[in-house]
Amino acid sequence: MPASSTAQLVCRHGTALESCSLCQPSLPSCTHQSLNANLNELLQEARPRLLRLARLNGIEADAAEDVVQETFFEAWRHLEKLREPERFAAWLDGICRNVCKRQARLQANGAHEVPFAGDEDEAGTTDVDTCDPLSIDPEEELERQSRQILLDRALGYLSESARELIELCYLAELPQREVAQKLDMSLGALELKLHRVRRQLRQVLNGELREDAREFGLLLDEDESMGWQETREWCVWCVQQRLRGKFERSLSGIVGLRLRCPVCSKRYSTDLIHTGDIIQLNGLRSFRTAIKRSLQSAATYFTTALHERRCMVCQAMIQVRIIPSPLLHELSATCLPEGIYIYIECPNCGTSSSSISGTLLTHTVVRNFILDRQRIRLEPTSLVTYAGQDAICSCMVDLHTSERLTIMAHPETLQIMAALST
Repeated sequence: MPASSTAQLVCRHGTALESCSLCQPSLPSCTHQSLNANLNELLQEARPRLLRLARLNGIEADAAEDVVQETFFEAWRHLEKLREPERFAAWLDGICRNVCKRQARLQANGAHEVPFAGDEDEAGTTDVDTCDPLSIDPEEELERQSRQILLDRALGYLSESARELIELCYLAELPQREVAQKLDMSLGALELKLHRVRRQLRQVLNGELREDAREFGLLLDEDESMGWQETREWCVWCVQQRLRGKFERSLSGIVGLRLRCPVCSKRYSTDLIHTGDIIQLNGLRSFRTAIKRSLQSAATYFTTALHERRCMVCQAMIQVRIIPSPLLHELSATCLPEGIYIYIECPNCGTSSSSISGTLLTHTVVRNFILDRQRIRLEPTSLVTYAGQDAICSCMVDLHTSERLTIMAHPETLQIMAALST
């Protein structure tokens, strides 16, 4: 679009047509070439809006200009990555919000680094490798950024007034009473508008962006959010079905995760993962992130139970046994795939069990193998002899690369005796 014609086009909202966030969706001729030709003009027109957006996201007045300048630089550097040039304004707003969040993290205490420690010290004992809850997980950060891009795209389908409500009430997290005063409306009118905006956003995520929203495990329809959703994770038992998941609130108010295989869970009458009250997952909508946190927390839970004989939920003393699947079936009427399991009896919380492979997730080599691969099969654990000692053998297979990780663990402490990759 030539610059000379751009200057003559003014929309009904009183601004340049190509930069109006309300009219942009109807611009079929907007291309990367036209954006490059008019980029400086578009950025300068966006400056007042971005300054307001930065302040709404908690940036001080003296730092807002720096945020806008960094937004301009990021937009210029990544312009070729913009998939929908006609939604340039919404894309630019999304960059600004991400810069604000990055600035807020820097103003806090920053990322907390965890010193590297090997799995085994010189004495041959195995340290439990726990994750620092304050550290930034690259995979979670990437998924968070991808969801943010999806949200920015969804907001691009809404009117400017609707986007403003989302930004004030949910992104800037201002109290509704304060937002009502800013917009000169009653609290009741604001709540009605928010209800309509949420419905519009849900329609966008269920319509034009449905496949993208489902890919990130977002809860879409209200009836769907009450049931099971298909995830991107494969069952580690049959390796033929994608797992179904749901977030479920327990009687104690804790939101947990349940994962089931449509075939194996029916066969064995059990979930593959049911966190119960072990971990609080309030606010999470990504199954991948929830699965990762659940596996790590469950591993810590069972390891603490094994070494301290203490329940992490109620702190009561517990009984812990490492038993084969036939005995597990006798004790709990639970029929699971052949193997060796850890079985816990708590006087307050009841009984729980886990595969040995699950408890080994506290070790870096095991966790990396399981969480870094898309499709793995857990082979039945068994009691073997290794280096002249009794050992529990646990084997995991990556179906894409055929790589195998074989773990030899002590039959009583589950300390890793050897990790063999083939």
